[in-house]
Amino acid sequence: MRYKLLLSFCFLVIGLSGAAQAQQAILRGKITDAVNQEPLAGAAVELAGTSNGVSTGLNGEFRLYATPGSYTLKVHYLGYQDTTFAVSVAAGETTVLQFRLRSSSNHLSDVVVTGALQGQARALNQQKNADNIKNIVAADQIGRFPDPNAAEALQRVPGVNIERDQGEGRYVLVRGLAPQFTNINVNGEQIPSPEADVRFVALDAIPSDQLASMEISKSLTPDMDGDAIGGSVNLITRTAQSGRPQISGLLAGGYNNLMEKPNVNGQLQFGQRFGANEKLGFLINGNYYQNKLGSDNWEYAPQDNELELRNYALTRTRTGLSSTLDYKFNPNHEVYVRGLYSRFTDREWRRRYVFAPEDEEIEKLTKDRFEEQSILSVNAGAKHTFSRFFLNYEAQYSYGEQDTPYDNEVGFIAGMPATFSFPTPKYPQVDAEDFSDNTQYELDEAEFGHTLAKDRNITAKVDLGIPYKLGDNSGLIKFGGKMRRKRKSYAITANKYEGRGGVPTLDAFAGSSVKDSFLGGRYSMGNPLDVTSFINYFNANPAQFELNVEDKNIDEALEAFEAEENVYAGYGMVRQQIGPLMVLAGLRYEKTNVNYASKDVLINAAGDLEAIRPIEGESSYDFFLPQLHLKYELNKFTNLRAAATYSYARPNFSELIPSQEINREDNQATVGNANLKPVSAFNLDVLAERYFGTVGVLSGGFFYKKLDDFIYRKMIFASPYPLVGEPIIDRINIAQSQNGNQANLTGFEIAYQGNLTFLPGFLRNFSLYTNYTYTHSDAKIQSRSASSSNPNATESLRLPGQAKNVGNISLSYEGQKFTARTSMNFNGEYLSEIGGVAEEDIYVKNRAQLDFSASYAVNSRFRVFTEFMNLTNQPFERYMGHKNQLIQREFYSWWSRIGVKFDL
Repeated sequence: MRYKLLLSFCFLVIGLSGAAQAQQAILRGKITDAVNQEPLAGAAVELAGTSNGVSTGLNGEFRLYATPGSYTLKVHYLGYQDTTFAVSVAAGETTVLQFRLRSSSNHLSDVVVTGALQGQARALNQQKNADNIKNIVAADQIGRFPDPNAAEALQRVPGVNIERDQGEGRYVLVRGLAPQFTNINVNGEQIPSPEADVRFVALDAIPSDQLASMEISKSLTPDMDGDAIGGSVNLITRTAQSGRPQISGLLAGGYNNLMEKPNVNGQLQFGQRFGANEKLGFLINGNYYQNKLGSDNWEYAPQDNELELRNYALTRTRTGLSSTLDYKFNPNHEVYVRGLYSRFTDREWRRRYVFAPEDEEIEKLTKDRFEEQSILSVNAGAKHTFSRFFLNYEAQYSYGEQDTPYDNEVGFIAGMPATFSFPTPKYPQVDAEDFSDNTQYELDEAEFGHTLAKDRNITAKVDLGIPYKLGDNSGLIKFGGKMRRKRKSYAITANKYEGRGGVPTLDAFAGSSVKDSFLGGRYSMGNPLDVTSFINYFNANPAQFELNVEDKNIDEALEAFEAEENVYAGYGMVRQQIGPLMVLAGLRYEKTNVNYASKDVLINAAGDLEAIRPIEGESSYDFFLPQLHLKYELNKFTNLRAAATYSYARPNFSELIPSQEINREDNQATVGNANLKPVSAFNLDVLAERYFGTVGVLSGGFFYKKLDDFIYRKMIFASPYPLVGEPIIDRINIAQSQNGNQANLTGFEIAYQGNLTFLPGFLRNFSLYTNYTYTHSDAKIQSRSASSSNPNATESLRLPGQAKNVGNISLSYEGQKFTARTSMNFNGEYLSEIGGVAEEDIYVKNRAQLDFSASYAVNSRFRVFTEFMNLTNQPFERYMGHKNQLIQREFYSWWSRIGVKFDL
């Protein structure tokens, strides 16, 4: 029945197109700024007296179908004068136009030359004319904030918050939903995650200055992938725009106050269109950023009554390379190849003490790890415009890899009494006699590991659009299909060694001391182990060490896997303009087939390894996803929007992989679930937006999401194992991720950005950027106090990752040459991990980061700038159960950059 419905819909679309189609003329053109010839994306182009109109794309280009005749063409763009042109078009012909717009005020034109408002205008025009609810951040706007990677640039968007690692933004959360509910795309196609156990992408790997813009779609249209409940993020790389060579870049250096070390940053871009008619375009953009950073940290485990002091020192590098090659045969036909390569490396040294009063032991460990993440995405396609329809097709290859060539950690242990207390919740007090004396520590264990995660996507898609006219109202019928083949794998080597005797104490391997200012000088970290020195001794004296073969086999069997996932999709949609009302309706169908291979690990009643055996799993699921969007233009500055859509989110690989640990000694099994279904959702959005001709917007709206088949960790008491088939164990407690419960999320968001030109005198040079999002969620899970007598009892909690309050406020001064901006980003408290009982739930506390940036335009080609981040030394804090039970405080201090940007 489902396939019949889809087929019937396709025939209906084709039939409507044939009935509505007539021999039409094509208007093609490009709109640029009259001063600097930059393309104006998002400009509204319409035939006066009709509802026939389009908006320009990223390159400032537009395509408009019309019946033959004479028209007045109107162009509207925020911050620029409305412009009209008289045109005549003939049936079956293409008329090519070039428009150059002038700014509507002296204030704007003075600043556009130095690039301060141009990006903001571009982004707001694209938002205003989009069919769906989205936010757009242009490259120039990204550069106005001190955000070196894509994740940190996205935190400025309404309804977006981020998870950080060592003070840097990493994962993106949209509208209070965890990262796995948002998909990440490059140039319109999903990219794979380099990490083994998840689907979402760490965006700290992608430098922000590789991008032309970022789009955050909060409501999906049928021609978009349907696996995004929170939203869909699209990172768009740059293309060549002009026949004049365009060379731009930056050189910068910086300083990290905690580490007292410098950082360096460089970026260079070249772009040009070649030939008499500028048919061939080529652009290449390279970036390198080395950052030496670190953190001071204490962590407390209440269940084990253990305290850790941690010191991190890291060297991170980001290398980015993007390029676009395109060729326009004529105004109606073009081909292109776009590529993005990003390489992120992380060298980490971690030094820590573990105080265990119950065991009267202190452990001293040092970790030395190098990790490399790389992402490659290549899109090749073509766009064709014919008199009756347009046709676009594209193929994409993308590959993500996380390679950890070495992950070495060596632990020494001392048998000495140690106690600690919390006179205040913020810092523990440690009572231990000379715990930094290395002669007291003997070898406990040495671990040497290597992992390699791979994820590859091959995608092909085609889109066909048929414009039509119903009276004076324009319409578009569009349908298409897509196929994506994914292959993901994870390989691990885990070697654990214990000493056989004769290994010297830690004093023989001591390295240089950790700084005296650790956590404000409250504790002494002493001289940590030098891992290289220990490895040299290990290699020279192999007889003094014994490999724990059983632990090695267990770890490698449980974590390694291979997976294949094939997705097939098709859609049909109709976009109809009825006067000021736009209606977009359609249906998307997606089918997914998955196969997984991993291993079972059985541990017997004595706690020994009994067996390791291969296991495979597979599943298949499909979704019909109807979508409806309405946009009503009260006037050329005001929109009312509404959307009702269906979407879903795939489970993480860590939940799907059927690897299983069966521990008869503890009478507990941890079991993967290859049959886990995605979370499905109904989404309702309402938004009002008022744009200002001086380049600004005031918007506000509500959203609601109903999630079905919500995934949660379930305990199945006294169950046979396996859950299906012939049991080999009669009664065992099984922990497994399963579907079955519901969750609801509601919220609202408000945003304002604008130039305060209505203020008198000097104050009119200020501008304000601010937004706030509130969300509330309620999810049902199996009650953690449930027992075998009442296994179906439930309890409510908020969705993990959902922060009630998220916001930004930024005040900037924008003169003709000098600009300065103070920005604060606020991430509210959220549930991070669900514990065995409510008292063990772990929350991340509120965090507000204050940043400052300033620049001075020496002339139209050179600008010097400076940036300071985390000026108030805001820590990362977690608590367990209640706010007074802090379990982690991590400090990063402030860091900075100063440099020069040039545009030759």
